[in-house]
Amino acid sequence: MKRFVAFLFIGSCFATVEEFLTIVVLKHDMGGYLFTLLVLFPIFLTLVFLSSRLINRFIHWEPAQDITYFFVYGFAGLAIEWFLIGLSPWSNPGANPILMFILQLGIFSFWSTVSFAPRLFLNKSDLNLKIRRSILRFFIPYFVVVYLVCIAAPEKLKFITIIPLVIFGYLFLNIFYVKYFRERYLTSPTQDA
Repeated sequence: MKRFVAFLFIGSCFATVEEFLTIVVLKHDMGGYLFTLLVLFPIFLTLVFLSSRLINRFIHWEPAQDITYFFVYGFAGLAIEWFLIGLSPWSNPGANPILMFILQLGIFSFWSTVSFAPRLFLNKSDLNLKIRRSILRFFIPYFVVVYLVCIAAPEKLKFITIIPLVIFGYLFLNIFYVKYFRERYLTSPTQDA
């Protein structure tokens, strides 16, 4: 139970950083924010926590479990955005395709982080601790600055300030994940060993 609570807490922390900016600061919707914080993400993270056992059951090599986990739940989150929230690539056919692709990568990166960071942070191996420290050394100061900039931005500039900065922050985390996956694959014994 303790691990489950920690899992929910870590995932919710990574989610709420973005959700507060886009829902409260940008849309001024405290009720929507509280819904995501108290209902949506706890339900999503509970499903991730419980269903991750299936990944572990069918994939026995831990590095493959990690990368599968990252992609499965990143795409699950992307599906939520597309089919429940309406942020699909086809929702705005007139949008610049390059910007839409970057937005979709950012959305994927957000959901992957929300679901994968708890797994990464709760594993106590030396590699996990090293990557966790690297993530926090970037994430905390970066988003403190993002919050200061976004809150100080005039109302008419909030959208073009918040969205790119949030997307960049979550996209940048992929550098740490790639480093983690690479080191896991190189240092873990193969499945056959």
